[in-house]
Amino acid sequence: MRNASLPRRLLALATDNWLSRGYLAVLATSIALAVAAPDSDAVGMAPMLLTAPLSFFGIAVPFGPGTEGGGVVQVLALAATLGWAGVCALVNAAVLGALAHEVSGRRTARHA
Repeated sequence: MRNASLPRRLLALATDNWLSRGYLAVLATSIALAVAAPDSDAVGMAPMLLTAPLSFFGIAVPFGPGTEGGGVVQVLALAATLGWAGVCALVNAAVLGALAHEVSGRRTARHA
């Protein structure tokens, strides 16, 4: 795995254990609920809170009054927001994966 590229290693950390996959499943469910019920404030904020702290950097991107008209601009704004949430989710899942590997490595070393 030393010769693998950085994105491939991060993707492996984000998907190769139950903790990371569970986190991604919960996040996917919250995004689906947010898209299905866009008027609910609590459901709409769940993906942002689940991908914190990186997702809060997306607040600086101006997706406000200029995108209210609909059309192509609104679709691009939604795609950019979901894309950023995806990147944040993969980073958080990779961190959880690294922590899970560290804990399992310590357990194996302790019982050896």
